[in-house]
Amino acid sequence: MTSPDDDFEDFLERRKPVFRRPADEQFEPPPELDRLVLRQAREAIRPEEPMRVFSAPRWSMPIALAATLLLAFTIIFQAGMPGKPAPKAEVTVQNVADTSAPPAPPPPAVMEAPAHERAMDSAPAKAADAPAWRRDSKSWLAEISRLREAGNIARADAEQAEFNRQQRAYAVAPDR
Repeated sequence: MTSPDDDFEDFLERRKPVFRRPADEQFEPPPELDRLVLRQAREAIRPEEPMRVFSAPRWSMPIALAATLLLAFTIIFQAGMPGKPAPKAEVTVQNVADTSAPPAPPPPAVMEAPAHERAMDSAPAKAADAPAWRRDSKSWLAEISRLREAGNIARADAEQAEFNRQQRAYAVAPDR
């Protein structure tokens, strides 16, 4: 038995066509048009290219985290700990009677000797004319401290200047 498809094919072969095409005509588009259409179709369905991402080295995140924690702890400890107290100005109390007293008389003047005699006798003469506390540097500094505590600042400053001039090796800080 024949199938219905075979019968249909036989019918088409026997039938006389109403319109005939030339044999050289093809049903395909020209190759240029085909390439153009296929290229545009490919571009239309192509997914977008992802943006290129640059990543940091693997060690950078732990280093950054450690630096951040160190900075945070430093700030916390600095804010939490009280700083050194600011130095306070020293205040001295003086009686009005002490300031109105005339200054102490200067030591007696020594007559000047000729230059050749001064060169020979200068050390023994100074040692002999100076008070006992001026002969030893520790006792001299103790006398300067006593003068300051007694409120005689001007005299203490004068003694300190003389001490610094004569004994440069024992010069003390300028605040004394």
